[in-house]
Amino acid sequence: MNMMSKVKEKRPAWHAENMTIETGHATAVGHVRTKQEDRYLDAAPVIAVADGMGGLDRGDYAAETMIAALEDCTFGGTTAEARSAIKAAITKADTKLAKVRAKKNGGESGTTIVGAVLGRGTARDCWLIFHVGDSRLYTFEDGSLQQLTCDHSLVQELMETGMLTEAQARIDPRRSIVTRAVGTAVSSQPDFRLVEARGQLLIACSDGISDELDDEDIAWIISENADKDPSEIATALVDAALEMGGHDNATVVVARAIPASMDPTRGKD
Repeated sequence: MNMMSKVKEKRPAWHAENMTIETGHATAVGHVRTKQEDRYLDAAPVIAVADGMGGLDRGDYAAETMIAALEDCTFGGTTAEARSAIKAAITKADTKLAKVRAKKNGGESGTTIVGAVLGRGTARDCWLIFHVGDSRLYTFEDGSLQQLTCDHSLVQELMETGMLTEAQARIDPRRSIVTRAVGTAVSSQPDFRLVEARGQLLIACSDGISDELDDEDIAWIISENADKDPSEIATALVDAALEMGGHDNATVVVARAIPASMDPTRGKD
């Protein structure tokens, strides 16, 4: 069993007309699981993390199916085109996994999905954030961490109604119950959010990160590594999750979109 994080070598920056995108990732099976059911996409201008649902049949297959559908997308140049492509990819994966469920008389292969695509908004370049389930996407800017996604989970709903505090939700035995997922009988409807791209860090992760590390931990780790390559930031987060117990698969993809006017390497070989 591989307990250490796997890190891809530093990726070359991806240059668009107005932006330079740096990305990196890290992933680990953890100390408890024997199977890796997380999958990721680290391919600027898109990043994504899919967390196959371990309590269902072949969560790794579900996560692979979702990521493959995103890899097949043509995103175009605008956030509107990206939104349509993501919806189509989720529908494609959901339909394929539903057929598996039908063949197995109810046996399910399900996954979460979270990610972001850089595209042209109405007036400026923006990140289009998308997610289904309880995998998360954070942004880190000016020393501040913000969660940009809202978990599609039972404990999140209970918190919103005041029946659970955040501290109680972190240890509630129902915290793994999701209310949306791709490939299962529950809704696969994605949520979307637009965020202007202005050099901030985006951090997409599976719950093997957010269950082990609270927001203060994540913010501190990123602040200590914020000037490093995105792959090093991702590695630091995965290694911290392993140190805290590594009870689940842990995967992180980090991206930073730098406006051309702020990129000192622009125009250099």
